[in-house]
Parts: sequence; structure tokens; C-alpha cells
Amino acid sequence: MPARYREVADRLSEEIRAGRLANGQRLPGEVKLAEQFSVSRSTVRQALACLQDAGLVETWTGAGSFITYDGEVLNERVGWSRALAQHGVRTSTRLVRLDRVADPELAGALSLPAPDFLAVDRIRHIESGSAISYERSRLPWSPSFEAVLRDGLVDGSLSRTMHRHGIHPVGGRETLSLARLDADQARLLERDEGAPFLHTARTVFVAGGGVAERVTSLLDPDHFRLETTFGELR
Repeated sequence: MPARYREVADRLSEEIRAGRLANGQRLPGEVKLAEQFSVSRSTVRQALACLQDAGLVETWTGAGSFITYDGEVLNERVGWSRALAQHGVRTSTRLVRLDRVADPELAGALSLPAPDFLAVDRIRHIESGSAISYERSRLPWSPSFEAVLRDGLVDGSLSRTMHRHGIHPVGGRETLSLARLDADQARLLERDEGAPFLHTARTVFVAGGGVAERVTSLLDPDHFRLETTFGELR
């Protein structure tokens, strides 16, 4: 028997594909969906994560700050490759690290009981060949990640890998600052040492508050910006 969240996702998918939910139409909120399907809100979040992974919905929660690429707001929850592709930006990703690492300092900062993480480091390029980002992801270690080390990321995607392993992010927090590339970063990005890049640090959580991922990114400021909204937009 399929998991309850999968049943909810399948029913919503049928509504979308049949056209009963129009393109751009806003779905009911978590509370109403939970009541409609007689499930918990965490089950609704898992179902929506499935729909996001399938490219059927996008989720935006309230006003706030968003990373943009050439002026287009990116939906980071679906993964940057897909988010950029949604705006016609074709990218390729080079995996520079896939390993199990111990980082007691990071574990302490995230209040995790064990120091081990799955490390996924990637360089993202646009069609011209220019590197636009260097992303370093750390996921609290799970025994199931042994398969990731053996077989690689699912379809080359970290977000799909997380979904395959039952990790369904529901939110997080992010900080942004200016950084200058050190020698190793400059070599990987093929830029000058000391070049200014945007530095983001994002902690992503699953339902219940558990840590799903900590990712730090260096972003090319020629393309990436931080956009903040507030008040009532008209």
C-alpha cells in the first residue's frame, strides 16, 4: 500500500494534469489540504515536495528575500539546475567532491549528535563555459548514503537524491555576505584570487525541525542578486 503522502500527491497530480487545477492557480493552504485529505500537515508537505520534484508546483511562503539570477527569482526548493532551466538558463554541473566527512564544528553549530556528513561539492557552469557558482552541501550522515557514495547522485541531482532517501525540506534560513575568493576557490572557479563573490549560507529543515542540509555557496555577482520584498505589493 503506497504511503499516505504519495496518495495525496497522486490525487493532486491527477487534478493538475486533467486541467481541473489551472496553470498558475494557487493551491489551498496546508491546513485546508490536510483537512481535505484527512492527513497531517507534515504529510501535505511531503506530498507537495513530490509535486515540486515532478515540476508540477512551486511553493512560495510569504514575503521575504529571494536569490535572483539576471533578475529572475529562483525557486531554490526544486534545485538550482531546474530553477535556472525554468527561466531558460542551461547549465552543466561538475561534481568535485562526493564523500563522507567528519566536521565536529559544523555538527556543534547545528546541534547534531554525530559529526559525520555526506559532502557534495559542485561547480555550476553556463553554456559559455563560465563558472557561476561553487556549492558545498553537507547532509547529516545516514547509513543509506552508502548507496550514494557507491552509485552517485540520482540523475546527477542532489534534490532528487534527497527525495529518494526520504528527505523532504519544508523551509530554512539563509544569510548572505560578500566574500573574496581564496586560491583554491579561484582555481576551481577559474577566476582571479581575491575576486568578490556573493557568499550564502543556508540551513534547510524537514518537518519537525530536523536539519536536512547545510549548504554554502559562492555566487557570481555579475548574475546573482538578493531581492527583498516587504509590505503589500501592488
